[in-house]
Amino acid sequence: MMLFFLPTWEKNFDAVVGDVSIVANRTKYVDFSRRYTEMGVRMLVLEKPKAGNAWMFVKPFTKSMWALTIAIFLYNGLIVWLIEKAGDEELKSSSFSSQFGSLVWLSVTALFPIHGEKLRSNLSRVTMVVWLFVALVLIQSYAANLTTMLTVTQLRPTSPILSSTDYVGCDHGSFVISYLENVLHISKSRIKTYLSGEDYAKALRSGEIKAAFLELAFIKIFLDENKRGFAATGPTYEIGGYGYAFSKGSPLAENVSDEILRLRESGKLHKLEDHLLMVPSSKSSSSDTGGQDTARLSPDSFWGLFLITFGTSTLALLLFLVSRFHDNWCLKKQHQDEHVLEKDDAANLTPSERAPHTVTGVVVHDPDCWHVEIQQPKFVRSNTC
Repeated sequence: MMLFFLPTWEKNFDAVVGDVSIVANRTKYVDFSRRYTEMGVRMLVLEKPKAGNAWMFVKPFTKSMWALTIAIFLYNGLIVWLIEKAGDEELKSSSFSSQFGSLVWLSVTALFPIHGEKLRSNLSRVTMVVWLFVALVLIQSYAANLTTMLTVTQLRPTSPILSSTDYVGCDHGSFVISYLENVLHISKSRIKTYLSGEDYAKALRSGEIKAAFLELAFIKIFLDENKRGFAATGPTYEIGGYGYAFSKGSPLAENVSDEILRLRESGKLHKLEDHLLMVPSSKSSSSDTGGQDTARLSPDSFWGLFLITFGTSTLALLLFLVSRFHDNWCLKKQHQDEHVLEKDDAANLTPSERAPHTVTGVVVHDPDCWHVEIQQPKFVRSNTC
């Protein structure tokens, strides 16, 4: 960094072109053009592998997501169990624990079909097909999020570094030194200065410093030269930015500022920066949240799917109940009709025909050609003897 912004400027230069940072105390001596780089200072750190976590497998979903998934899982199993139980005599006569096991088993077999496990009811099949579709979406989303959490790198947060006793680095003679001391309240004894990107890389890898505070433009260049192992993290402190310096009152400052503004509005300045650095401008910020808080999946992203499977299962249950009610009503009505017919037949019998024969364990022929059933005496006129 050039150290020429001093009261001894004395108009020895008409302009200075280079990585000149625009800061307030230098405007007393020179006029600056508009910034031609992004304004800001960020923290550069060394990436480290993400620490192991025995409970990492539960983190892709939030607690509410896990609770809702398990609830829908059991609800669908309950619906299928109720439907299938109606036609399975063995399931009806089994114990409560066995029935509960069957409930869970029916839900599992929808996700992992097992040969030989077949559903008898079409309502059960529809319920399981919809649940299987929703489950596949959830499984794929879970796997993708878990993979992201296991592969991203972990970055050191800014706050612990600022409050610790670790050393930090910055450019030699840069205004960043005073900013670290006066604004971020980092002791001067903790600040080390360097002159090149190689020096920063060596210091970070060796642990000589835990972080480096650099202007965004320099961070982009550094990350372009060092493809792996480093990343920018933490907030962007909106200070600095590079511009051109001119003698006080020079008309060149306004003319150059106008040209910089035209280049920025046309997009040429941005394209030129990307071409020279050979990396996207978002390179320096893409790793900011990579290892800290990968987004956990919540019900907000899947409420539509849960609503579909819940609605389908509930509709299947209602149709099943209506069908059962209709069957029971028809059976009851049939019994009532038979009872009425029996009464009518009995009313037409003679006194001698109404007296049933007492027989135990067998069905006998009445001399008057009537059949008598022992368990439930029932009179049916026979046309043949």
